[in-house]
Amino acid sequence: MNRGDAAASCSDEHAGWDQSARSQEQPLSYATVHRMGIDSTLYNIISLLHVLSAIVGFGGLIAHGAYNAKAFRSTAGDAAVLLRNTAAVTNIAHYAIYAMFVFGIVLISVSDGQISFGAPWISASFLIVFVVVGLAHGLVRPAVRGLTERAQALSPDVTLESDPEAKRLAGKLAIGEGVTQVLLAVALFLMIWQPGA
Repeated sequence: MNRGDAAASCSDEHAGWDQSARSQEQPLSYATVHRMGIDSTLYNIISLLHVLSAIVGFGGLIAHGAYNAKAFRSTAGDAAVLLRNTAAVTNIAHYAIYAMFVFGIVLISVSDGQISFGAPWISASFLIVFVVVGLAHGLVRPAVRGLTERAQALSPDVTLESDPEAKRLAGKLAIGEGVTQVLLAVALFLMIWQPGA
C-alpha cells in the first residue's frame, strides 16, 4: 500500500468514526433544549409565579375583610377613606387571583402529562376560582361600592353601623367575604395535599 492509499484509508476510517458518533448522538429538538416536566426549570419558574400570585391574592382578600370590618365600626368620614383604599387593594388581589389561575393552567401544560386537567384536585381548584370570582363581582365589590357611597352620603360624624342601609350592605359583604375566605382555605388544602393525584 503506497502512502496515498494509506492516507485515503485513514481518512475513510475517520469519516466512519465521525458518522458512527453522529448516529449515536440524540437529535436536538425543541423538547430536548427546553426540557418539560415537573423537574424542569421552566416548571419551577411558573410554579414560583403561581405561588407568589396566590400569596398576593389570598393575602389581599383577607386584609380587605379586616379593613372593611373596621370601616363599618368607624365614623362615615373615616370609613369612606378606608373603603376607598381597600377597594384599590382588592383590585390588586383580584388581578393576582386571575394571574394565579393562568399560571396554574400553564403549570399543568408544562408538566409533560405528570399533572392532568382531569385530576380531582385540579377540577375542584378551578371550581373554587370560578366561585371566588363570581362572589367578588356579584357580591363583594357591589357591597363595598354601596358602602363607600353610603359613607360619603352620611354626616362624617355618624357611624356606619348606625345606618340601616349600611347594615344591610355590610351583611352582604360579610357573607361574600366569609365564603371567600373558607374557599381560599380549601384551595390551599388542595394545592398542598393534592387529593386524588
